[in-house]
Amino acid sequence: MSKKTKIGIGVAVVVVIGIVVGILVTRPKGDFTMPATFSLAVPITRSGTLDITLTPPQGKSFPKGDITFSLKETTLPTGVKVTFNPAKITAKGDEKSLKTTMTVEVASTARTGSYTLTVVAKGGGVTREGKLTLTVQVAPDYSLEVSPATVTVKQGASATVTVNVKRNETMKDAVDLTVTGAPAGVKVSVDPAKVPADKTSATVRIEVGPTVEAKDYTLTITGKAAGIADKTASLKLTVQLVDFSLKAEPSVLTLAPGGSATVTVTITRTNLTDPVSFTAKNVPAGLSVKFDPASATGNETKVTISAAADAAPGTYSFTVEGAAAGKTKTVTISVTIAG
Repeated sequence: MSKKTKIGIGVAVVVVIGIVVGILVTRPKGDFTMPATFSLAVPITRSGTLDITLTPPQGKSFPKGDITFSLKETTLPTGVKVTFNPAKITAKGDEKSLKTTMTVEVASTARTGSYTLTVVAKGGGVTREGKLTLTVQVAPDYSLEVSPATVTVKQGASATVTVNVKRNETMKDAVDLTVTGAPAGVKVSVDPAKVPADKTSATVRIEVGPTVEAKDYTLTITGKAAGIADKTASLKLTVQLVDFSLKAEPSVLTLAPGGSATVTVTITRTNLTDPVSFTAKNVPAGLSVKFDPASATGNETKVTISAAADAAPGTYSFTVEGAAAGKTKTVTISVTIAG
């Protein structure tokens, strides 16, 4: 081979190598970007999530292969745990974006405050960092307040009170309410029994039966919410006696056959505002009884007793019964038909 030929071959090799190198140098390298800053607020005892999205710069694509996510810091604030899902993504290179979800869990041992953490995404020779401002907030909490805290309900009546759910700024959950301590004969209902996050109160309705013993009772209202110790509030219930008594004047009388007489039945009321309805029980043959009024809103009724013209002589008795507020009272009237 001549010297000129060798020189020609050498030049050709150099040209080929230059072309290959040029191609390698000019071939676009995979790349991606990540937001420079993030922010997340998480209350103590709760967790929060944040989506982190990677995108390739204009005109470029992701590097093929694994892209991993981690924190640059080796130490986290006390009580704070950070995980990524997924922690590793295998890029094909033609994706428009890639996303991972970062979860931050804050334990009860954490302290409130603001912390800066560095999120690192690495793959294909590319490393990107973003600053996370993590705000650890106070733990969610609430209290219960009953208004009014004492209520007086008459036997046979009802009343309502309001339970206020006083949440702090991080408490966003529903609260279940229950009431205990009600004696037999007292019905208690709560509306709503589950106070949603956007509501601040519930109504407690108390219905007292007519035979419930008149005295003081303590009801306990308990609130339950996820991840928070139960809360309680007390309600003092005073059951007020509702009663009445009857007295007939005169309670003993004498009638001639065909005659009549009037007896006054006096009502003595104790916290009773209902009308008292009257009926006559076990009226003997030959006698008739009429009430005026038959339903008394005042403190008496007039009882007219009439004897038939053919009423048999003798001494008889019957019962006047008054009913009100689920209770009945009686008084006996004795009538002698003269012979």
